[in-house]
Amino acid sequence: MHQDDTWRDTDLTRPYDAVVIGSGAGGAPLALRLGQRGLRVLVVEQGDFLKVERGAADTPPGKFITQVMGSREAPLSVVGGRTKFYGAALYRMRESDFRETVHEAGISPAWPITYAELEPYYEQAERLYRVHGAPDGDPSEPPRANPYPFPPLPHGPVVADVVRRLERTGTRTAAIPNGLDHGPGGKCVLCASCDAHYCTLDAKMDAETASMRPALATGNVHLATQTEALRVLTDREGGRTTGVLLRRRGVEHVVQAEVVAVCGGLPGSAMLLRQSRTERHPEGLGNAQGALGRYLAGHSVGMIFPFVSWKTLPPIYTKTFAINAFYDGAPDWPYPTGVVQIAGQMPFWEETSRLIRPVVRLIGTHSFMCFYMTEALPTRETGLTFAGDTLAGRVDPVHNLQTLARLRGLAVAAFRRAGYPSLARKRAPYLWHEVGTVRFGADPGTSVLDPDCQVHGIRGLYVVDASTLPSAGAVNTALTIIALALRAGDHIAGQGTGRSTAAPRREPAGMLQAPR
Repeated sequence: MHQDDTWRDTDLTRPYDAVVIGSGAGGAPLALRLGQRGLRVLVVEQGDFLKVERGAADTPPGKFITQVMGSREAPLSVVGGRTKFYGAALYRMRESDFRETVHEAGISPAWPITYAELEPYYEQAERLYRVHGAPDGDPSEPPRANPYPFPPLPHGPVVADVVRRLERTGTRTAAIPNGLDHGPGGKCVLCASCDAHYCTLDAKMDAETASMRPALATGNVHLATQTEALRVLTDREGGRTTGVLLRRRGVEHVVQAEVVAVCGGLPGSAMLLRQSRTERHPEGLGNAQGALGRYLAGHSVGMIFPFVSWKTLPPIYTKTFAINAFYDGAPDWPYPTGVVQIAGQMPFWEETSRLIRPVVRLIGTHSFMCFYMTEALPTRETGLTFAGDTLAGRVDPVHNLQTLARLRGLAVAAFRRAGYPSLARKRAPYLWHEVGTVRFGADPGTSVLDPDCQVHGIRGLYVVDASTLPSAGAVNTALTIIALALRAGDHIAGQGTGRSTAAPRREPAGMLQAPR
């Protein structure tokens, strides 16, 4: 299927009910939902299917991102987007993340919807992505109408020993909710090559395997790969979308549609809205009051390496536990603090200079790679700056540096109490899981989208991806993007809020279910 030219020859001369630009965490589940609701959908992907052969049977099933893409910074313009290499940690954001919250360095804004409004879509997303988890040991776990669809993944022997010693010395641990095709009849073998790896077994529930493939199977969704979206088109008054201008193999095509959903991620979605400016919208679509590109947020992240074995660790799946006990606060600290998560095994030493690589490899093969993560805050000044139709620069979100230092100290102390000396360098934080720049909200002065993810003042134009989120909380954001996409799909099809943007034209094709 991956190399079949029929996908690249999808008809661009006919109208569609909806055009979805991008096939990642937002675009693929949105296309699936619209296809299930009976709309005829065109998905536009600038890249192509990514197909990597495993090789010999005794080689690892996963291929590290730098082995496939050349570097972590390489553009991931492929079907499935960044999820092809994500760690599949699929958390619900906490109830407190939807409310305005005071942090050490500023304010995390309130969302235009509540957790309760998104909860049914979280449940649907967890079923679709085969999430394994349990609320035990996580005081920050939000309420849920039903249990996780699958039990938590088992700890490997070395990980289980670390968890026992942490618990015995007073540290509560919780299962990481993982989206993997594991269990009876499943493809996942719980290998060491998962986090930041491409899975040659298709066992990772990413946007392609969990959403794009079942979307195409509805018969209502059509995919145009190696196709670039140049502009979103609007009517003469600028009050509604009429379609998109695309380019494939050097030829430009105008595709008419009542609905256009931009799902290009950061900075792609903001840039496309900027590049689609008209006389009615001279600063870009959705930018009448200057919010486009602003309010960038994300996660402040540091690394910890607890030494867990004098022997070289064997290749094992490790990404099964987290410490979330400090999410909403910590002893003698009045602010939300964050999470500590064990990561998967990654050959990160391959990305270091040859001079220090032996030392880094020694550390990496005798310790667990863990990260501690807290919220990086948006302001009006954080985000992207434009020069005409190009990206001129960016201002990073505000790091809660004292909070991050407090979280690092708590994590190191927890591992040391359990008998594991830990390396945790004090350095500038990494910025992960960026969100914002096309955020949704009730006020057009401080947001680009309304609470249904539709651009303020432009009927039929939606944005659903990481750029939609007003804040990042302190847990992984992918499940929230998926849930928002399913919610937006129901709104577009008239089955959510009741205000249909494009009426369904044929019967729904299949129920929402996890693919095999």
